[in-house]
Amino acid sequence: MSTRDAPFTFRIPEYWTPAEALAVYELLSELADVIWSHYDVALMEQFRSQHGYGDTSQPDLFDFDDPLPF
Repeated sequence: MSTRDAPFTFRIPEYWTPAEALAVYELLSELADVIWSHYDVALMEQFRSQHGYGDTSQPDLFDFDDPLPF
């Protein structure tokens, strides 16, 4: 699998009827649902690694010995 540096634009035919466009949309939606149901955890891990969300732990906001600000 490769990553894209630039956005990719699909061109769809302008002569599709609304019914044809809806059929393609429903097909892609079903495909996305099937892919998600099989690879949900792996997809989330892949997304996190690609977008820099690897460490999800809460950082320490204050040192233990810091005086309280109030």
